[in-house]
Amino acid sequence: MVIVHNMAALNANRMFNLTNKEQAKSTEKLSSGYKINRAADDAAGLAISEKMRRQVRGLTQASANSADGISCIQTAEGALTEVHDMLQRMNELSVKGATGTLTSEDRVYITLEVRELMNEIDRIHSTTTFNEQNLLDGSFQDKQLQVGAESGQHISISIGNLSTNDLIASALSKGIMYRTDVHSSYCRVTEAPILPPNKPGDLLYWYPPVGSNATFAKDEYRDYDAVLPAWGLDSGHCHILASYDLTVFHSFSYNSITDENIKDKLTNNFQTNATGGSEEALVNAPACTHNFDALNAFTKSAISDVSRVRANLGAIQNRLEHTIKNLDNVVENTTAAESSIRDTDMATEMVKYSNSNIISQAGQTLLAQANQTKQGVLALLQ
Repeated sequence: MVIVHNMAALNANRMFNLTNKEQAKSTEKLSSGYKINRAADDAAGLAISEKMRRQVRGLTQASANSADGISCIQTAEGALTEVHDMLQRMNELSVKGATGTLTSEDRVYITLEVRELMNEIDRIHSTTTFNEQNLLDGSFQDKQLQVGAESGQHISISIGNLSTNDLIASALSKGIMYRTDVHSSYCRVTEAPILPPNKPGDLLYWYPPVGSNATFAKDEYRDYDAVLPAWGLDSGHCHILASYDLTVFHSFSYNSITDENIKDKLTNNFQTNATGGSEEALVNAPACTHNFDALNAFTKSAISDVSRVRANLGAIQNRLEHTIKNLDNVVENTTAAESSIRDTDMATEMVKYSNSNIISQAGQTLLAQANQTKQGVLALLQ
């Protein structure tokens, strides 16, 4: 029997310490809920888990981005709903104003309402914003919604300029008919005049889809007296849609056909004197309905343009809703995979903890007994 080295006690103490370490790890896993609390717990598992966490958090933010995109679209689409309603009302008024049972004064009241509706469309166009960004003035172009965890995973949103001026310009680009009075004395003749000198002639023109300035070859216009009856139009003298300076060449062009001029003609004035270029208010007009014909053509075009924008926004919103569903599904599945790598199985770990606890208590008892065995040496020394 030796007393310098108590091997039984040393062995019991070593095993007791190992058991305590295992018990401490189990306690940490049970209290944190993670079976990987440091890289040493599972180096490869930690790397895989962190990669999945990056993806999950990125996709979660992408889903939030998509929701923000839907909110932006709903803001724009809500404003365009009101624009649509106003354009429908303007179309209704254009039909009403074109009937021959109304007086000139009646048409003034209609014109006033149309003007206010157009002003409100312009106000909505200039004040509709989302997160301090104007949505309807043409500046909201190619906005990239990040809808994925990686770069380049985006959906683009663009909303065109929907002011009344731009809606009118769009209508002109599709080709809108208008009629004007032209007399030789009103034209600045730079070459041989196309019309006989001093012979008045009301001409019918078609504005082709070439932008805000149009050039007409000499065979592209003619005396309207031979044309209007076939088109079902009378021979009243209305100048609608634009004011301009006319120059007669073998070909001639209109200058200063601007959106603002056109807008004024749609809502206020018409030409009555081709030689002087004077304008009279609609209240003084003869029984003329062509301004309302032009307004009808404009509202038809504008309603189509707004419908196209709303349809595009609706399609993008539907796409974003599907994007959110897909992102949420990927987040759910990736989270489940990451959980299986990192999260603690509480039942399994509790079994390990209980086992370590029992072994620790047993080791503590055996260590005490190992220390007691050396007490027998004292009896030999007595």
